[in-house]
Amino acid sequence: MSELFSESLRDYRTILVASGGAPHSLVAVARAARIARRVGATLHLVAVVPQAASPLMNVATAFAGGEMFEGQAKQDDYAQREAYLQRAAADLRAAGLDVHAHLVPALKPADAIVQVAQEQNADLIILGRKHKSAWTAALAGSVSDMVSHASPVDVLIVR
Repeated sequence: MSELFSESLRDYRTILVASGGAPHSLVAVARAARIARRVGATLHLVAVVPQAASPLMNVATAFAGGEMFEGQAKQDDYAQREAYLQRAAADLRAAGLDVHAHLVPALKPADAIVQVAQEQNADLIILGRKHKSAWTAALAGSVSDMVSHASPVDVLIVR
């Protein structure tokens, strides 16, 4: 059985992993690195910077000066994700992997992940699972579920 599994892994030459640095996505990066190392695949690390305002941000912009707060919050989020992406890519390269980093601003993270996967001809997308139950995923919306339904390639969702 393990030989069959190893053989099927060899089909993956280009792997995309989405991560913004959250604990659930760090698990995905670690799994992607292990698979990429095992099969000699190129790894595309994607960090999506959400462009939609959070409910808290919507409240803040209702007050005088709120637009400045919103703009600063977006700049800070972009800078944090960019710094994480560069550190993670450097760590993966130091481990001997062929890594390409992509920082993508997007209204819909799932669509952005699938688009980068298509642009890079990824064979496999790896994501972490944030929600612990189907109920919370359904209420909040799950990027991993959306990607798994929209992707034309295999998707591995790690816990």
